[in-house]
Amino acid sequence: MRNRSFIEPRKKRLLDKMSSLWLGFIILIALGLIIFGILIHHKSSFYIKMLDNLHQQNSTAEKNVTHLQKKVMMVKMQGELVQEVKKANAVLKESIQNMFDLIPDQITLTKVVMEKKSLYLKGYTDSKASYTLLLEPPLKSIFTKTDVKFTKDKKGRMVFESYSTIANEEIAEDRNESRQ
Repeated sequence: MRNRSFIEPRKKRLLDKMSSLWLGFIILIALGLIIFGILIHHKSSFYIKMLDNLHQQNSTAEKNVTHLQKKVMMVKMQGELVQEVKKANAVLKESIQNMFDLIPDQITLTKVVMEKKSLYLKGYTDSKASYTLLLEPPLKSIFTKTDVKFTKDKKGRMVFESYSTIANEEIAEDRNESRQ
């Protein structure tokens, strides 16, 4: 027995029109989201690489800044050292000038050795009294101990060698006074 129908069978679609529209819309949205995700992934990897590059540049810049700060500190220290040397030279120059101002015209120096705690003078004068009256009092006012040796040269002049020293206690007092 065969089934017989009065109408001819129509081809039936797998999905009706509305379902195929919905399925197409869903596939289109899914493709859009996948493409959007891929674009975001590429952009984020680009920004991550750029951020890593910026971190490297930042660390390099920080190292450069640290290096430059060290250089600036060195230059400042050198500048301070130069200022200290200039001050010391000015004091030394003034001390030498003051020392030569002490020497009267009747006394001629042939050798001068000046150190922190001592002064060595060698020279000649017409008489022992000239040295004793003109040079010895200023030296005794500055130094705590002064030793002098006199000898006569071939021309009849008195050659003297004077070695004057300052005691350590006086140097410490002078330093304390200069700090105040």
